Amino acid sequence: DAAVAVAAGAQPMASVADLTATQAASLEAILRPVFALYTLLYVVRIPMTWYPNIDTRELPWLLVAAPTDPFMKATRKVVPLVGGVDVTPIVLVSVVSFFNEILLGPQGILMLIQR
Repeated sequence: DAAVAVAAGAQPMASVADLTATQAASLEAILRPVFALYTLLYVVRIPMTWYPNIDTRELPWLLVAAPTDPFMKATRKVVPLVGGVDVTPIVLVSVVSFFNEILLGPQGILMLIQR
């Protein structure tokens, strides 16, 4: 129980509601380019999955594969191949877009906090 933990001297966890407008703006300034970059990287990964002979350990492919591989590997464990096609980068573009809209869209959480 949170009340017992606070009474025992533990600090309650911060929530999104505790963010100030300035903190929300700072978080937006960080997240917006990160979401844009990962969307671009996953869009590049889509055709890369069509060519399995691409060596992702060599440049320029390493620049795309290194930041996306950890998420791709984790998602591949959950999302099966669809008709023999790896749809993992498509799923991840969708996930990034979802979080971008929920946090940074016109009615996103961080945008509402800044108002």
